[in-house]
Amino acid sequence: MQHHFRPHIMTTIYTSVLFSKAPKYLLEKRNQIIMVLFVSLFAIVFINIFKPFESSQWITARGFSGTMYFVWSSLLVVLGTSVVALSRLIMYRYSQRPKHNITIIKYCIWVFVELLLLAAAFTILAIITSRRGNISLNSVDPIVIYMQALENTVFILFIPYIISILYFSYQEKTAKLRMLMDENIGNRSTSLISFRDERGILQLSVAKENLLYIESADNYICIWYIRNNQLKKQLIRITMKEICKQLADTNIVRCHRSYMVNLDLVKVMRREKENLFLELDFPNIKELPISKTYGEQVLRRLMPIE
Repeated sequence: MQHHFRPHIMTTIYTSVLFSKAPKYLLEKRNQIIMVLFVSLFAIVFINIFKPFESSQWITARGFSGTMYFVWSSLLVVLGTSVVALSRLIMYRYSQRPKHNITIIKYCIWVFVELLLLAAAFTILAIITSRRGNISLNSVDPIVIYMQALENTVFILFIPYIISILYFSYQEKTAKLRMLMDENIGNRSTSLISFRDERGILQLSVAKENLLYIESADNYICIWYIRNNQLKKQLIRITMKEICKQLADTNIVRCHRSYMVNLDLVKVMRREKENLFLELDFPNIKELPISKTYGEQVLRRLMPIE
C-alpha cells in the first residue's frame, strides 16, 4: 500500500516547494545588483577566453583582429546586461508590492523569460550586424539564428546564475548561524542591551548602566556608551525608526528626531525659554534636546503619575 502513496507524496512535496515563496535573498536589491554585475563580468571573461561555439570565426572570417572580437563580445554583454538589469528592476519593484508574492516557480519562469528575451536581443543584433558585413553567420534563417542564440545564452549564463544563487544562499545561512550564535551570547546576561544592524546581525551589546544615548546619522545610528570610564561610540547601519522597535521594551526612549536617551542616566532636566534639555550622569556629555513631538512621552516616563 505504501508504494501506491509514494508518488502522490513526492508530487505534493514538489508542488509545495515550487509554490512556496522565493527566498528573500533572491529578491533583495543588493543581491540583484551583484548578480547582474557578476553575470556580466563572467560572460565577458568566459567568451573571450574560451570563445564558445566557434564564435571567433564570426569575426576572423571577415579578417578582423582579436580586438574587434573583444569589442563585439563586450557589446553583446552590454546588451545582455541591459536586458537583465531591466528585468531585475521590474522583478524587485513587483516583489515590493504587498499582494505580489514571487514563488519559486514564478522566479524560475521569470529567469526563463529573461533567457528568451536575451536570445531575441542577440538575434536581432546578429542579423543587423551580419547584413552590414561586420560578422559572418552560419545561417540566414532567423529561427536558426534564434535557436543558436538561445543555446549560447543558456550555456554562458547558466554557470554564473547558479554560482550567484549558491553564494547568496551560503551568505543567508551564514548570517542566520551567526545570528543564532550572537543570540546565545547576547542572552547570557539580561542586563545587556543588544544592537543589531539592518540585516539582524548583532553588532554591539552594552550594559544598561553604560549606555548613554543614541544619535541618528542618516541610515546609521551612533551609539554612545561608557567603557572603562571612557566615552566610546559605535556606528551601526540601521535607521532610528528600526532601532526604536528593537528597544521598545527598554528605558531607552526617543526624545528628539535625532536622539534616543537612557532615562536611567538622566540627572537633570531643565527648561530654557520654550525648550527642554536633558543632562546625563557622565562628565563632558552634551545635553540632549527634547522636541515637542516626543516631549510628552519623555515627561511621562521621567515623572510617572500615580
